[in-house]
Amino acid sequence: MYCARLIVFLVALSAATATLAGIVPQLPLTQHIAASKLIPFASSQREFKIIDGKDQGRLVPVTFQADPADEKRWKLSFGDYGRISLRSSSGGLIMDRLDLFNSKSYVIYDPALRVLPAEIDSTGAAVRQTGYKMYSVETGKLKRAGRVTHSVKRISRSQFSTPAGLIDGYHIEIEHRMDMEYYSQLLLTVGLGCRLDEGLVYGSAHYKLRKLGGLLTETKTSAAALSAPAISRSY
Repeated sequence: MYCARLIVFLVALSAATATLAGIVPQLPLTQHIAASKLIPFASSQREFKIIDGKDQGRLVPVTFQADPADEKRWKLSFGDYGRISLRSSSGGLIMDRLDLFNSKSYVIYDPALRVLPAEIDSTGAAVRQTGYKMYSVETGKLKRAGRVTHSVKRISRSQFSTPAGLIDGYHIEIEHRMDMEYYSQLLLTVGLGCRLDEGLVYGSAHYKLRKLGGLLTETKTSAAALSAPAISRSY
């Protein structure tokens, strides 16, 4: 249940297989791109439409705003699915908490996970590892714990087909592996579909869940796209 909800939520900030996602790869980069240009820290409100997966056809509000308790921290919320707590450090993008509303759980990354380096180039190859612990919102008890390996693979200029029209932007490919109990592992092939200085415009995810050391496997895909222009305000 946790894995299924995590996949649906991560579609808010991931773009994976080009065929499924309607992504047309263009030219590779010839220069570095700052992460702050792809995910600008400015308040915004957008509407995404789930175009593949269990909730296909559903419209979901996506908001990005400063944490009232700490303006250096920001929250990316994806409807009633969940919320990610983010902050910028030396130009890089850091994730330290993931809230999963429907499963009444939250995940703490310790140390916080650098999901994007300060500058991204065409080859990527930035690898980070950290630990995670998942807790129950209702009881505060630990539900599971493990290790995460996060790899930024590459970035290219791309075009995204969305209900809001064709959007030129950048496609960042990412692998996110979560090791779990009982020799189980979740491998996410994800990415980010971003428009320069505007942020996320497209998301999709493909995952493979290996249980009991590979005795059982499960794969799923999900995708969402910007359904209308963003409403944003800089601070």
